[in-house]
Amino acid sequence: MPAKLELLRSPASGAPKGPPLLFVHGAFSGAWCWQRHFMPWFNAQGYDCLALSLEGHAASEGQPYLAAISIQDYVDNLSRTIAALERAPVVIAHSMGGFVLQQYLTRHTLPGAAFLASVSPLGLTGSALNMLTYTPELLLALNRYQASPGPMADRFMAEIRALLFSDAASEEDVALLAQRSQQESQRAIMDMTLINPLWQRRLNGTPALVLGAGQDKIITPADIAASAARLGVNAEILPELAHMMMLDAGWESAAQRIARWLSTLAA
Repeated sequence: MPAKLELLRSPASGAPKGPPLLFVHGAFSGAWCWQRHFMPWFNAQGYDCLALSLEGHAASEGQPYLAAISIQDYVDNLSRTIAALERAPVVIAHSMGGFVLQQYLTRHTLPGAAFLASVSPLGLTGSALNMLTYTPELLLALNRYQASPGPMADRFMAEIRALLFSDAASEEDVALLAQRSQQESQRAIMDMTLINPLWQRRLNGTPALVLGAGQDKIITPADIAASAARLGVNAEILPELAHMMMLDAGWESAAQRIARWLSTLAA
């Protein structure tokens, strides 16, 4: 029997415009990361918002076997969630969620797909090598966390801020991530690492927006460019943001750029 998945729902303020927005989180996270800023903001712009917690994350089932959950399982989670909706959504996905969304789009189309700091279609190898070269201490901290039980709070607060946020990020937003984050599936991490670059399925024609973060220490501009090239669009880098684009101090710039793009879909 498929795992029960958490799907947070937040209706638009007034009559909704356009399709609903479905938010998909990245590694170590859950649907909750969209609740603080993005969902209320897009509700106020007139959009019904939903946020999915992938299997083994937050309130979704699957924690006991998290380590064995694959990227394909996450793709199946997304596919099942979208199929159950009354109207096809625009999907907005972050980091690992962007990689999952790319796999979904090899077999499906959507009204639109937005990618925030997405893992490259070539996977995590380039990101790991970049971190090993420029921020080896942060790569070590990330690996230590993956091997440690419990939330990141207290033990990894300084590393979280340095790795995932800009200097301007609020203590409240950093603490939220630290307190609610969790380990990621080791199988999923391996799936995003051991990739044959010569075997990439074509993506179906879905309007796309690809955004990167200028202060991102995990996903490089080259990663963002690779995702954009696969989707047939231009990459855009928001210079003031770090990896956690929906929680960082300049999250409004990402939200506003997405809103402008959404308005072109409705036109």
